[in-house]
Amino acid sequence: MRRMRILVVEDDKQIKTQTIDDCLASLGCASDWATNQQEANELLASHEYDLILLDLKIPSRPGGEGSPDYGANLLKQIRARTQRRVPVILMTGQHQYCVDLMVELSELGVDGSISKPFPATGRTLLYVIRDVLRKFRRQRLLSEPIISGQMKPFAGGVLSVYPTRFELCDETIALAGEKGYAWSILNILKDKNAQDRFVCISSDVLANRLGPQVSQPSAVQSVRTLRRRIQRIMLDRLSCDCGMHDVIVNDRIGYHLLDWITVECHDDFSEELFFDLQNT
Repeated sequence: MRRMRILVVEDDKQIKTQTIDDCLASLGCASDWATNQQEANELLASHEYDLILLDLKIPSRPGGEGSPDYGANLLKQIRARTQRRVPVILMTGQHQYCVDLMVELSELGVDGSISKPFPATGRTLLYVIRDVLRKFRRQRLLSEPIISGQMKPFAGGVLSVYPTRFELCDETIALAGEKGYAWSILNILKDKNAQDRFVCISSDVLANRLGPQVSQPSAVQSVRTLRRRIQRIMLDRLSCDCGMHDVIVNDRIGYHLLDWITVECHDDFSEELFFDLQNT
């Protein structure tokens, strides 16, 4: 599966190597680095990116002086490209300039912003990247046309793991502590083996791992119930035709997630707090 690739446009080497690189390594992303507008355009002409981190105050060319105008011009050039739309996060210490440019930047389609120096808690760089990518994936799914009145076929997606919930394609499908075993089943199946494949669990083993009170038939029924829930949520919220075996499949060995599911683990409780506030 292709790794996410991010373009970083930042002329401060210390910020790039000591902060941004650590963040992208944690996300498992590949990245390219441009220090000015000219280098960024050259990279954009020859590569496709999943996200762009753009410092607003950058030089227009190697050895030049930085200016917020050059970052704004690069953003215009990014949006003028005819290729697929790429989300852009602005990184800037030029707060007042950003306020003055807010209308223009919004019209150009800025997807998120973060001030420098980056916060160590709350809306950290990692938080902003995850938030923008989640919203972008959701908007892309919702914007896909339904042809001839038929549902869009499910084609895999990101299974996001939080301390108290699971999300598939940015939709909550299981909560910790709720009635049933949906959260526990996903928590077992999300793991991978030494060959980097999703673990395969027989119904007997699954029942044992769910608890001594869970019988094998009960475990099988719980998986069936979870599949139906996922199918219903994908249909109701994303107009997506997700089959009963499109996420969790069972073969001769046992149950496992399909390879077109990508697991992302989020252990930041600040995101949990943000989720709770949105849903109160």
